[in-house]
Amino acid sequence: MTTTAAGARTREIVGHWYPRFLVAGVPYADLEECLARVDAGTPWLDSFLAAADRHAGQAEAALAAGHRLSAGEAWVRAAVLAHFGQFMAFDDAAAKAAAARRKVELYARAAPLLDPPAEPVRIPYGGHALTAYLRRPTGTAAVVPVVVLVPGSDSTKEEFDSLERVFLARGLATLSVDGPGQGEGRGVSALRPGWGPVLRAVVDHVAARGDLGTVGVLGMAFGGHLVLDGAGAVPEVAAVVAVNGFHDLGDFWDELPPVYRENLRHALDAADLAGAEELARGFSLRRVEVPGCPVLVVHGARDRIFPVSQAHAVADRLGERAELVVYPEGNHVCNNIPYRYRPLAADWLADRLTTTDAPEELP
Repeated sequence: MTTTAAGARTREIVGHWYPRFLVAGVPYADLEECLARVDAGTPWLDSFLAAADRHAGQAEAALAAGHRLSAGEAWVRAAVLAHFGQFMAFDDAAAKAAAARRKVELYARAAPLLDPPAEPVRIPYGGHALTAYLRRPTGTAAVVPVVVLVPGSDSTKEEFDSLERVFLARGLATLSVDGPGQGEGRGVSALRPGWGPVLRAVVDHVAARGDLGTVGVLGMAFGGHLVLDGAGAVPEVAAVVAVNGFHDLGDFWDELPPVYRENLRHALDAADLAGAEELARGFSLRRVEVPGCPVLVVHGARDRIFPVSQAHAVADRLGERAELVVYPEGNHVCNNIPYRYRPLAADWLADRLTTTDAPEELP
């Protein structure tokens, strides 16, 4: 194991996010090869981009042979590898931005070839446009319920292919959105509290389409907080799922891992960590009207980034409208047990978006 500062940082990143890489679609063999190259001295970004290029080459070959779905799947893997190459690359802003653009380009190649395809969407917002991908389950009614998927501080819509499939299989459309400060949304603004206008723009867009019905919202990690921050201002939202979110970021800023504080410095566009801390303390459910709809709060008790006490604080703030599920073995976003929390969240939302019958009790 490396003992340099760069090596220690790599071990910290891996310690927090290894299962996330896998559940998002990075092949195990590629991940191990990338990490071995990093340990041998190859920069993290270069290692992951090389792997992304290999999968992009596989996509080109598949498309040339007429295998469109195989090409789309390979481009998704390439996009995810490019994403994880850049997501903690803070030492070279230009290289990070270039890799982020590469990720967007790779997923755009994949989008029309997937089954079901991913339709690029632009949502008007404050003189700008939020970018998103809409996927509708095949063979369904003309109007289907939709789940809006909201990333966290370092994730983007291109990371959600495997998550989207869980909802699509249950007859729900998915709309994966880059909000302000997330992915392509960095061109709109930095990450900021006050997500009511963001969700309002998304819901208004859904209503104007005519092919999407009841709206549910699911937020991951920081996105779990953002959906709780905004849904209270948008009564059309019928149900909310917050996965490993938080109640008040200032309550545990001092306990955040160093690598995640650097993550937030970038997401918040702060000049330094002191500035990031000042901005971070603005993210609190104490300052907003919480959702009036049913809310499922999911958390992993072994989350070393957002402590499980925050899930209990969220549930306390929401009162009887909240259902709290804590997995004792779950890590950050429960990515080490996706087979447990993802079906739970998808079934819970399907029950509330597609039927008026009384819901079954949670396991």
